Amino acid sequence: MDAAYTEDVARAFPLSPPGGHRLVKHTETPRSANQNLDNKGAAAAAHAAALIWTGDTSDIKGATVLLVDDVFTSGSQLQHVARRLRATGAADVRGLVLARVPWSG
Repeated sequence: MDAAYTEDVARAFPLSPPGGHRLVKHTETPRSANQNLDNKGAAAAAHAAALIWTGDTSDIKGATVLLVDDVFTSGSQLQHVARRLRATGAADVRGLVLARVPWSG
């Protein structure tokens, strides 16, 4: 991430500074691990509601936002956070995950 941030001198693809997290959560929310789909959705909604944008919210208006997450299980987490960003004015929200939990069926 440091190299990508350093190379983007034109700010054509603005990145958060290394270590400068834009969405943070300061309160504990229900865990979704080992829960059924309904409970995962409820936990994801609570998580998204607890997130705080640390920058200027005008940065979101009309922007394409890339959410990066470590593990994709049901998709509820990305979906709820994306809805919140869209409601704040993001033009598009994309998700990038590093791993997918195996299907259990």
